[in-house]
Amino acid sequence: MKKINREKILQHGFKFDGENFVRRQKILDDFTLEIIIDARGNVTTKIFDADGEPYTLHRVEGAAGKFVGAVKAEHEKILSEVAAQCFDDEKFFSRQTNLLVDYIRENFSGAPEFLWEKYPTFAIFRRNENRKWYALIAGIPKKYLRLGEGDVEILNVRIEPAQLDKISDDEKYFRGWHMNKRSWLTVRLDETLPDDELFARLENSYRLAAGK
Repeated sequence: MKKINREKILQHGFKFDGENFVRRQKILDDFTLEIIIDARGNVTTKIFDADGEPYTLHRVEGAAGKFVGAVKAEHEKILSEVAAQCFDDEKFFSRQTNLLVDYIRENFSGAPEFLWEKYPTFAIFRRNENRKWYALIAGIPKKYLRLGEGDVEILNVRIEPAQLDKISDDEKYFRGWHMNKRSWLTVRLDETLPDDELFARLENSYRLAAGK
């Protein structure tokens, strides 16, 4: 899966018009290719000839000819470049996981770090000034939390020990999976908890990671 990277897209010639990211460029000397990417990452294109008229033969199934073939090839090449330059691979599968990663980027200027080659979807997040971890996201088998079959993505965050003792229930809240079970909390990222609860847990963990 691919996800739009707003910073990269602006670095590669796109302009934001208030709704979409748009780039226009010359192709094959006299033609113009317009690429439109909406906020969700959906891509549409238009091609115009030298007179500004829409050109659509490259979309017609069975259309043949040297020039049509050249237009198709150039169109596909540029779209492949845009996909590589302006989109990131999504390593996470749940809506809440991707929402949290975006929230961290926007509020803590943080980016996921993938430290383990053996576990490519395990990501840690740490404060910039002291490099202390405040979150870990991982995809694990549900059986590790005694939740049955299948996989689930989890979030590990710091928590005050007294609070952990109060809320740990092995259903919504778990003592830290593969972390210190006195000061880390594990929660599921499968819509079990509301988004606002996850944001609050993240913010508290970020604060605790600052230390004294």
